[in-house]
Amino acid sequence: MDALAYHRTALRKEGSDTSQIELLVTSVTQARSVQELRSQLAALEPEANELGWPRDVDFTALLLQHALPHFNSNELRLVALDFAIDRARWCASAATAGGEGLARSVHVKELEALRNEIAV
Repeated sequence: MDALAYHRTALRKEGSDTSQIELLVTSVTQARSVQELRSQLAALEPEANELGWPRDVDFTALLLQHALPHFNSNELRLVALDFAIDRARWCASAATAGGEGLARSVHVKELEALRNEIAV
């Protein structure tokens, strides 16, 4: 099972439905401008905030990470990654124990490395 499916299953086990977030992320990948993308990400955020972190990863950040190839430009990919990084950092900052914070910060580092690769 890949990471996305693993986290989707964990969320569903706790009673969360990921289908709306998945539809919104699919829609976000079709944005044609930075302004349009930022508007769509702002609409995505309240829905994303309804999901928990049963496996110490923000599902929306992970979903955006997996959707990056579907964006029309690196400029749009970077905006989406910035949003994903902010969400992953928020998830990490909400940790209540040191080990939990370290586990959550792994995804932050992964997203930041990916951003650095694209920004070059």
